[in-house]
Amino acid sequence: MIRKSLILSFTFISMFTQAQNINKCVTTEMVNKSITEDSRNYMTMKDAADKNAKWLETNRGNENKSIITVPIVIHVVHRSNHSNIGSGTNISNDQIEDGLRILNEDYSKTNPEFPNPPRNTFVQYAGNTQLQFCLATEDENGNPTTGITRTSTTETNFDVDGNDEMKRAITGGKDGWDPDKYLNIWICDIVNSGGGQILGYSYLPGTVGWSMWKDGVVVDYRYFGTIGVSAGGNDGRTPTHEIGHYLGLLHTFCQETDASGNPICCDNDDSNWGGYVDDTPATKDIYYGTVTSSTNNNTCNDLSYSNAFNTNVLDMDENFMSYASTTWMFTIEQVAVMNGTLNGYRSGLKNSTIPMNCTGTVGIENLMDNNQIKIYPNPTNGRILVQNLVNARTKNIIVRNILGEIVYTQLSDGNSTISIDLSILENGIYFIEISTDKGIRLEKVILAK
Repeated sequence: MIRKSLILSFTFISMFTQAQNINKCVTTEMVNKSITEDSRNYMTMKDAADKNAKWLETNRGNENKSIITVPIVIHVVHRSNHSNIGSGTNISNDQIEDGLRILNEDYSKTNPEFPNPPRNTFVQYAGNTQLQFCLATEDENGNPTTGITRTSTTETNFDVDGNDEMKRAITGGKDGWDPDKYLNIWICDIVNSGGGQILGYSYLPGTVGWSMWKDGVVVDYRYFGTIGVSAGGNDGRTPTHEIGHYLGLLHTFCQETDASGNPICCDNDDSNWGGYVDDTPATKDIYYGTVTSSTNNNTCNDLSYSNAFNTNVLDMDENFMSYASTTWMFTIEQVAVMNGTLNGYRSGLKNSTIPMNCTGTVGIENLMDNNQIKIYPNPTNGRILVQNLVNARTKNIIVRNILGEIVYTQLSDGNSTISIDLSILENGIYFIEISTDKGIRLEKVILAK
């Protein structure tokens, strides 16, 4: 395939000029804003794009054969009058779990549309990222965590025209965790003073190089999951779309206009910035509608572009990076870009040693402190004593590995001190959950026989 050259400028991604009632994603605008405010971010992104493109050039076609786990932390920033979990902006664990289910289905090609999607026009181009997004079980300081933080704020909502206020405690939000080790996802009420409903946004790799505290994904609380307080008709795929940007993907539709502001045709993601994705057709303007077996949009002549197609094909409206209301696929080349990003700019996530819970359930809600339950010795060669220091009946003990899988269970015998033997397990890091009638104590232990 002949690669196209790209003239680099601060306007490398065109701004939307057409008025829309729903601007589902403002990644383009946020990226342009970040680069305009700090030209160093432009140079950082250029370096990131170049490195990822070089990795792709030498590794394209080498399909990833193993599952890559990515540690995530979800920061729920809720209004102060929504103190009860599940109330308004303080979305429930069940809604978070539903959002994680959809996200992991989409990134493993196990979403319900497959193996027989509503139309099979591009089924041969559908790729499987084999990515699994798992809640971190250890925070930046080595303390146990559910992978969810909840922060009360006096802010009613957060304007995307602001300065990422939901991402800093000093502006009513929540400070993110180390972005080289965690994928930070902020869930809050987001608005757009410029007009239109905003579902979420993310920064492309490298676009906040000098402001790394901004790095991550933002999703409106009504568009993470499909239950609880989520918006009616919401498919729960805003996180899928935004994490696509986070991993280096551009929109599949053209975001350029002519001198009069009219939409034009272009192959938006077949460039250095887009990772040279040539198996998504050129597409003019945005399609918001549903995609069915009879959807036949064909806005550009694909024979005019260097791509993977030898005929003029329909628009790929079912792609997760489009704005259609029903989407169900990434392409093989898009998968290559995301894997390239994880081998390049975001390699810290792929090689993370952060313990994770990949069960898809949040689990622990009420943690007891160290003064109530004592666990020792730690590190241990196998035998551990659990001492109950308060008047709370111990119910059971569960031990999980770093993937969140249960590897050991023991019922309480009623004694205040309980002995458990982990010597049958392999050396490594484990998490012990002690359930009592007053809450749960979670402790990280190191097994070194």
